[in-house]
Amino acid sequence: MNIDFSNLENHLNHNIQDYGLFEHALTHSSVGKTNAKGIKHNNERLEFLGDRVLNFTIADLLYKQFPDKPEGFLSKMHSALVSQTTLAEIAKQIGLDEVIQLGKGEAMSGGAQKPTILSDAMESILAAYYLDSSFEDAQNFIIKYWTPWIERVEIKDPKSRLQEILQQNGLALPDYEVIDERGPAHERIFVIKVSSSDGRFAIDEGLSKQEAQQNAARKLVTILENKFKFKNK
Repeated sequence: MNIDFSNLENHLNHNIQDYGLFEHALTHSSVGKTNAKGIKHNNERLEFLGDRVLNFTIADLLYKQFPDKPEGFLSKMHSALVSQTTLAEIAKQIGLDEVIQLGKGEAMSGGAQKPTILSDAMESILAAYYLDSSFEDAQNFIIKYWTPWIERVEIKDPKSRLQEILQQNGLALPDYEVIDERGPAHERIFVIKVSSSDGRFAIDEGLSKQEAQQNAARKLVTILENKFKFKNK
């Protein structure tokens, strides 16, 4: 595979030592490669490690940045910062959607823009960075790119916020509908459509119905907040 790592190196502020490791981190399971021992050559193991690096770093960051906040606040903020949506957005910010390696079918179905694939790749890159450099460097990267999101994420979960907006504006409760399911049983992806009684709607996906509902609700919250902000000016 010929991958241009220059953009990624700029974002990481790191000269990659083991390009094979980062190629591994960018290889989705749909590629179907195996090594000489028959072990799958994809980013799932690195994703496992990167998830732990990210979770600890974010927990440590929040604990130190909010010394007077209760555990409930920290937990909700942590969940928002390590969510699939946040990871996928940062993955696109550093250009992973342009270098992710996908199988032909997944690539043709727009896999490079799927939040599930991008968030997994982001975690894998964090693991590769840690292994190729140091835990401290990986932490510094996370702090740099995740800190701006602290002001953006919602402490109130999106479904609750959506219900609040609708009730404040005299609208009925939202309607959630599963419009698609795909993928193997162990990695099922649910696509949810959420609609408000004024005809507006949003669609998003997740690895569970609850996650998909939250992601779709988050999108509709943005739509409705913009609508009512303009309306009430």
